[in-house]
Amino acid sequence: MKNKLALGAKFPLVMPRRGGLPVIKVSEFKLYELAIAVHPLTTVPEHAKYSDVWYAWFTARTELQTLFHHRQLNFCYEAANKLYNAITVVVPTEWQEAFDKLLGLTNQQDTPEPELQFIQRHNTVEAAKEFETVLRTELNNANTYFIDPKGAHDTSALLVNASAHIPKHILLEVKEIEQDIDQAGRCLLFDNSTAVGFHLMRAIETVIYKYLKNLSGKDTPVKSRSWGVYIKALKKLNAEKKVIGTIEHIKDTYRNPILHPEVSLTPDDAQVLFGLAVSAIVQIVGVMKATKGATIAFPATGTIALP
Repeated sequence: MKNKLALGAKFPLVMPRRGGLPVIKVSEFKLYELAIAVHPLTTVPEHAKYSDVWYAWFTARTELQTLFHHRQLNFCYEAANKLYNAITVVVPTEWQEAFDKLLGLTNQQDTPEPELQFIQRHNTVEAAKEFETVLRTELNNANTYFIDPKGAHDTSALLVNASAHIPKHILLEVKEIEQDIDQAGRCLLFDNSTAVGFHLMRAIETVIYKYLKNLSGKDTPVKSRSWGVYIKALKKLNAEKKVIGTIEHIKDTYRNPILHPEVSLTPDDAQVLFGLAVSAIVQIVGVMKATKGATIAFPATGTIALP
């Protein structure tokens, strides 16, 4: 449903539509700003005039709009709209109109500014009290959590952009690994440690394959694609020994073990592997960019790949 509700309707506040990332960062300070704007509306003096309340009420309504723009709140939706409409009966929604109304009420020399009607003041006060009560209930039951940091990694980066750990000029050479690195970062953040390993192994294998293709000038048959085959081929091509050593270390220490269902990575293993994977990818791509092609005959398509 498109957000087409007009101001002045029963529900002028529209719930935000969320797409893209499954996690949206919110500012908890917005709740503080809302609190200091709305709470004074619960104790409006009995003989208050428009000039006494218009700015505070305009601000409170704006904070309501801001809150519903930034986060999904369902339980207090009707209460928020009730408060919004109670304010709007008194204070126009446009700043200039609200200010012009102030001037019109206060600039009449022969006529003192009238007090707010009882029903106007009463409706706003009661709506503000109701909103505070309902909001308290909703926030006390909200799915808000604190995520423990992982080492020196920035929590937000792991959550939405873990691939930023790889230098941009390196990532541009292997853009296809970006999604796996981002997924590995999220898994690391939420202690899905073995899943970190799987995503990182996929990313590293993609880079190894690209490096091998760069050296040989040809594709490796699908049925022959395994780390054992890659390493043998790289050795025959006289690839950089430090690259081969890195690949062999990752293969023997992490890649082969996590293929077995009885083996799981610990959170500490996952952190170490994440750093090692980033280092390996940077190392391999750096060497690849400085290497020109050679040739090598790969095993036939039907050959069984070595582990």
